[in-house]
Amino acid sequence: MKQDKNKNYAVCLCDMDFIDGADNVYRTDEYIVKQQISFLESDVGTSMVLSDDTYYLRTPQRDAEYEFAFQGRANINGKRLKSASYTRKYVD
Repeated sequence: MKQDKNKNYAVCLCDMDFIDGADNVYRTDEYIVKQQISFLESDVGTSMVLSDDTYYLRTPQRDAEYEFAFQGRANINGKRLKSASYTRKYVD
């Protein structure tokens, strides 16, 4: 719940940028990371798992939203899903 000059309002999970379209979310010391996982298969039958990662700089607001969204996790920081390849994008 956010507070703005004596007003309280709830935060919708769908408004959290690091959750939108995510297959997995975890955090490091400096970032909250959104993973979008794809399974790629070639014409010759080879395949691989690709992770499109977006790194969101941790801020007090994002940390509060993260902790609200994942308060039920046994490990609040989560874990990275393994992939054969990845791309990275950084957001302030």
